[in-house]
Amino acid sequence: MDETRQHATSRDFKGAFIPKEIWCNPELNGDEKLMWGEIYSLDNDFGCIASNEHFMEMFGFNNDRKAQRLIKSLKDKGYITVEHDKRNDSRVIHVVGKFRHLDKRHMSDLEAMRDELLGKFKM
Repeated sequence: MDETRQHATSRDFKGAFIPKEIWCNPELNGDEKLMWGEIYSLDNDFGCIASNEHFMEMFGFNNDRKAQRLIKSLKDKGYITVEHDKRNDSRVIHVVGKFRHLDKRHMSDLEAMRDELLGKFKM
């Protein structure tokens, strides 16, 4: 089994889910929609840390500039955020909007706010 197939079967794969708000969005081209879907599937508690090389292998791009352009386009259009850490030359990508990943800390904060609001209505 080659390395790409082995990686695809061993990762925590959420499946190929692209919501209709992305899939039917005329602002995004097909490559942007697929890139968003891959970033979404890799966005976990600490974000998507996939390299341009990962996207090259995943989509069969000839060079990493295409991945860079697609990530920049999604960022410029407001569908993802990209954080660069110059100390260790890495980046973290997060999906934004209603499909963003919420880690346990954010979920507990939301639950606390919900409980507080519900408590006010019970008075």
